[in-house]
Amino acid sequence: MTEQLTDIDTQIRAVRRILAAKEAHASLFKFMHFMIADQVDPDDSTISEYQDTRHGRLLCDLIERIERGETRKAAVSIPPQHGKTWHTSIYGAAWILGRKPRAKIIVATYNETRADELGAMFRRVVLSPQFRQVFPDFELETGSKSKSAMTTTKAGTIFFVGAGGTVTGRGADYFFIDDPIKDDKEVQSPAYREEMWRWFFSVAYSRGSKKTRFLVVHTRWNFDDLIGRLCDPAHPERNKRFIGIADDWSYLNISGVIQDKGLADALGLHLTAQTDPTVIRAFGSKPMVALWEEDKDLPHFARWKLGEPETFNALVMGRPGQDDGDYFKADWLVEYDLHELPDNLVKYGASDHAVSVKQGRDYTVLGCVGLDERDTIWVMPDIVWERMETDRTVEELLLQMKTHDPAYWWMESELISKSFGPFLHKRMDEDRVYVPVDPVVPSKDKRTRARAIQGRLASKKVRFPRFAPWWQSAKQQILQFDKGPNDDFVDWLSWIGLGLVKQHKPSTEVSKDDNNVVRVGSINWILRQTAVRTRREKRERSAAGW
Repeated sequence: MTEQLTDIDTQIRAVRRILAAKEAHASLFKFMHFMIADQVDPDDSTISEYQDTRHGRLLCDLIERIERGETRKAAVSIPPQHGKTWHTSIYGAAWILGRKPRAKIIVATYNETRADELGAMFRRVVLSPQFRQVFPDFELETGSKSKSAMTTTKAGTIFFVGAGGTVTGRGADYFFIDDPIKDDKEVQSPAYREEMWRWFFSVAYSRGSKKTRFLVVHTRWNFDDLIGRLCDPAHPERNKRFIGIADDWSYLNISGVIQDKGLADALGLHLTAQTDPTVIRAFGSKPMVALWEEDKDLPHFARWKLGEPETFNALVMGRPGQDDGDYFKADWLVEYDLHELPDNLVKYGASDHAVSVKQGRDYTVLGCVGLDERDTIWVMPDIVWERMETDRTVEELLLQMKTHDPAYWWMESELISKSFGPFLHKRMDEDRVYVPVDPVVPSKDKRTRARAIQGRLASKKVRFPRFAPWWQSAKQQILQFDKGPNDDFVDWLSWIGLGLVKQHKPSTEVSKDDNNVVRVGSINWILRQTAVRTRREKRERSAAGW
């Protein structure tokens, strides 16, 4: 009787294993559960050493959608040591090739050594008896022993290459880019980021077609990394240099600490109020949850953030850069809606001109601000922030001057003395635009120059239009000042600050005019002084025949 029960139990286990193999063929999640067997009892398909996590299921679902062609371009940022490589480049790629043995797959990672490691892990998976049970017809070509290049008997291929290397002559139905950046030191170099960007289009993207499915998965190190340029909505140049690129990409940022209810619901997690003082000190009292509580709980992440907030925000939260900038703080930035814009503002204009084409990234910023009676600066919403040739720049300057009639226009003194200045003055004369163009001599050091506006921002005396299409990019650049690829918007703000310091220095003097007491530096004083100055300059221009 005992022998009969043992035999029946063996048969049941065998049937369960056959059913589990069929399920593994149809589901990546079931496949990983089946492949990563229990070491004590590897034949029992009901147990596994695969750790069933919510983010793991989310990655499995993404790979399945990519395999079916429902998603063609996707990017994922996720904290380190959360299984991204196992789910995508190893088991995910093996599952796709098992189901589609004629597929052409390329997996790129940060260097050739790492590519060989991934290739070796992939080979062990597809040569295992468990894989053969799920995909009994799958075979590699005889002699296909390379760690980084394998061919199936159905002419399918998979190549593991180092990012930055070549894949000449190899097409791809699936192109996975897995951690193309080795470490923080590499990605902080603008030249390296430019090199990676060129490699993506000249090598990776060129291997595909409109049917190729691309997946980029990496831990974030810098807001200007590959994911940042491809599809991060917070990238400061998304609506300028990289406009249109993100339109057909899906971006999923799976953060290690979750405070967003939408993401928590998608993962099946529940936000809860916190009582741990360390957690509250690091993240505040808002309800939250750790992505993988069993392995990395909230106190673990809280100590990381308190100890080194910059790497925490980049690696764990997928938000490179601290919540606050080093030079400008987030709570200094005050926004306004259109209906809040005051009347009777005294307008001033400034322009920061691109003077080089270094890496093709320089932009010109020009526009006006208004100063109210409380000495608050209101940044006008129609700022122009684009890459422009000289003639276009001059026409945009004239349009701003005609629109706002600024009391002064400030720009770098060297520009006025060179060819740009005479050209601008010629066009102003032709259009009868009489705005004083006032030279400002800048400090060579950007941080020193920016002090002219830093104090006003710290005092919350600057208002930005929340509805302007450029504002989110400008906000990101302000908070990333002196760390990002460029600082053109901050430089423009600096000209405004320097110009105001130069023209209007506060004083407690009073003067009498028409029996009205007017405080020097007040809005009425500025209006009167501006009117007098404008009339005088028009007379001088007329007398000079200019």
